[in-house]
This record gives sequence, C-alpha cells and structure tokens, in this order.
Amino acid sequence: MNKTILPIFVVLLFGFLSCNSGPQPIKLGTDACDFCKMTIAERNFGAEIITNKGKVYKFDDTHCFATFRKKNIDRNIIKHVYFVNFLDPHNFIDANHVFLLESSGLHSPMGGNTAAFENKEALKMTQQKVQGNEITLQELYDTE
Repeated sequence: MNKTILPIFVVLLFGFLSCNSGPQPIKLGTDACDFCKMTIAERNFGAEIITNKGKVYKFDDTHCFATFRKKNIDRNIIKHVYFVNFLDPHNFIDANHVFLLESSGLHSPMGGNTAAFENKEALKMTQQKVQGNEITLQELYDTE
C-alpha cells in the first residue's frame, strides 16, 4: 500500500469504528446520572439519551431522564433514547419499542418507580408481582 494512503486508511478505519450510535454500557458505581449527579448504583433502572452529535447522557431513573429531557435539552438534538431493560439490565430497549410499568412496588433510585420492558408479556409478569399500571412513553414525558 502507498505510504500516504496507509495513514489515511488507518485514520478513517478508526473513525468508523469509534462511531457508535447505540447505547453505552452503564458502569455501576462509576457513572453519574446527568440530571441528579448521583452515582448510578441500581442495575434494573436507567435510561440514556444520545444526541445527533453522539453525546451520551446517562440517567439512574426515569424521573431524572424525563425531567432532564423536559428542562435541560433541546429535543431537536435527540437522536435516540434507550431504557435499561428491567429484566435483562445488560441490554437496552429503544424508546420506540418500550413498554413501561409504573408501580410504587418497584422502588427505583429517585422515586420514578417506572421500569422498562421489551414486550407486554414481560411487563405483565412483573405487574403481577408489584401491581401498578402500564404507561406510555408520552405519559412518562407528561408527568415531569
């Protein structure tokens, strides 16, 4: 390969590999919530906002997420929203495909008490244990 082309190729390859438009893993005990600034410690709750420029905002609770979205960010720059899957916390759920359960029996970190599920069956299974109501994403946005 030509000596001038190789460095350009390496830089471009690194650039493509570093572009990640998906959610970033939340590092429990290390990452802080971008709204309340508390260290994220609960693995079953949380959310992320990713901007058009790739900046990731992490949250420890749906309350923090919804309040930040309403008061601290221009909605036009939001590219993606993801929620921590309550039953599989190592995975995220795209907000366009999330099912939300609000229940005082969930005891989330900042009192949002809302959990995210990838399907209605998973939500119903948890709902039988903690009671509560299924809410829409718009209802979550409207509560803050």
